[in-house]
Amino acid sequence: MFPVHAEPSPSWGAIATQQGWYGYAFDQPSRGAAELAARAQCDRAAGRPGACAVRAYFDRACGALATGNYGEWGTAVAPTASAASKAAAGQCESHLPTEPCKVVVSVCSRR
Repeated sequence: MFPVHAEPSPSWGAIATQQGWYGYAFDQPSRGAAELAARAQCDRAAGRPGACAVRAYFDRACGALATGNYGEWGTAVAPTASAASKAAAGQCESHLPTEPCKVVVSVCSRR
């Protein structure tokens, strides 16, 4: 008998934002569930239903969001939280902020 190697089950995450507000989700069973959860968390924070948009989604990986002082933002997806954070900050800083961008969320979705 040969060992059976099952494909790892999906483990989705997402990050949603709207003008300084954000929400995130991880370890969700589908992309749709992750996006819905991230938008709902962001909408609650913003106090406005339907205000937030999904900026990143990922399966068995990590995502990060970085923001600047004047509304600049960047998101990234990578195999590690550190790599996602570095890439998100770099993307944000490419918009020429006056101060360095700060990573406000970094989350991984793995099972």
